Amino acid sequence: MVISVFVYEFIFIFLLNTIPIFGPPTWMVLSFISFTYPVPSLIPFVLVALCAATLGRVVLTLSAKYIIRNRFLGQRYKKNMNYLKGRLEKRPYYTSLVFFVEAFTPLPSDQFFIAYGLTGMKLRYALVPFVMARIFTYSFWVYTASELSKSVLAQKLTLLSFLSWQFILAELFILFMLYLFVKIDWEHFILNRKLRIIENIPRMRNK
Repeated sequence: MVISVFVYEFIFIFLLNTIPIFGPPTWMVLSFISFTYPVPSLIPFVLVALCAATLGRVVLTLSAKYIIRNRFLGQRYKKNMNYLKGRLEKRPYYTSLVFFVEAFTPLPSDQFFIAYGLTGMKLRYALVPFVMARIFTYSFWVYTASELSKSVLAQKLTLLSFLSWQFILAELFILFMLYLFVKIDWEHFILNRKLRIIENIPRMRNK
């Protein structure tokens, strides 16, 4: 029975972390589960969630790298991403620091991994700090939710209680930032410290 619970948890968290937009953060779902149902064992519950979330982010990142980047980005945007990749790979630990700090925040990380996949950088610079940070944050939220579930107020909570207009606005804002991430001319910005957007080249019509 306990094993089946962990299996369902793994599948659900994995699928959740492959959703590119408007997927509720994993910590939010784990908190709701811990509010609603008794957690069989804290450490295995957190570790299963961590493995599932990490694997889901791997799939999301690789999908951005091999599907969105290779099939939907034009040559100018690929060249732009390649230049950014070359610059970031000279100081990869700065990239890791960004993912480490972001993983401690309640902000959704799906668009961060999509943007990372578009650069084509190696997975370890994003996944290692993600795992290191989330093992603490998941433990904190699961333990806190489990303790608060004993109160009368917690019994009135539903999954919609964790969703709000702030969450939707945050998703829309990060999605817009992902759009800008691809459109910014990174070579011009890094060399000249001036922001410039890559304009689409209109296609020539056949006469």
